[in-house]
Amino acid sequence: MDEIKKKDTEDVKTQRQQQRRRLWGSLFTEGESDANESKSIGDVVRSIKIDGEMFFRQIPLLLLILAGILLMVTNRYQAQQEIIQKEQLQKEVEDWRFRSLTRSSELTTKTRQSQIEERLKAWGDSSITTPKEPPFTINPND
Repeated sequence: MDEIKKKDTEDVKTQRQQQRRRLWGSLFTEGESDANESKSIGDVVRSIKIDGEMFFRQIPLLLLILAGILLMVTNRYQAQQEIIQKEQLQKEVEDWRFRSLTRSSELTTKTRQSQIEERLKAWGDSSITTPKEPPFTINPND
């Protein structure tokens, strides 16, 4: 009984394959089709019909493809998030650099000798003044 089923399924498969070859071959040849042979969309669809067994054999491959697609989508999303975060951090670093430059120039301005003298005069401390004589160097050999 099993041999008969196997033989019948093999015969059906070979008939479908022959029908597919005939249909697809005649679809791509120009002017060589028989006048008696009419082709419809239904014939083409029936020739492509997939067996349930063949479909179930392909499920692991379909799951693998689906997992690959899912992995690619999540990887792309993660990469985009990292790029956005990197750009935000670069903007923040640039902001802090400008702040540092501003503070440095303010400090330089406030620590100039002329600025210190003006502040001391404003506070009323006149004991510290700018020397009138230029500084001199001490030579150890003298």
